[in-house]
Amino acid sequence: MGLVVVSMSGKRPVPLGSKVYFRDDSGVYREMGVVVDIIGNVERPHAVVKVSDKSILSGIPVGLEVSYELRAPRGHRGAARRG
Repeated sequence: MGLVVVSMSGKRPVPLGSKVYFRDDSGVYREMGVVVDIIGNVERPHAVVKVSDKSILSGIPVGLEVSYELRAPRGHRGAARRG
């Protein structure tokens, strides 16, 4: 399975389902994958990313800086509106 663990700089975790991008050697942003889990200490959380293209796994160095595209928040499930 193609999973990568990335450190998050902020204390607030990135929402599950957010897309993760990295810069390749030419400076172009490429999609790495999607955040599927948050693990680790509350003070220093880490995101588990499911890699979309397993061929990029061999080219990901330790310490690679990544960017996130936040997933849109979902509405409340099962909450009925009363008017």
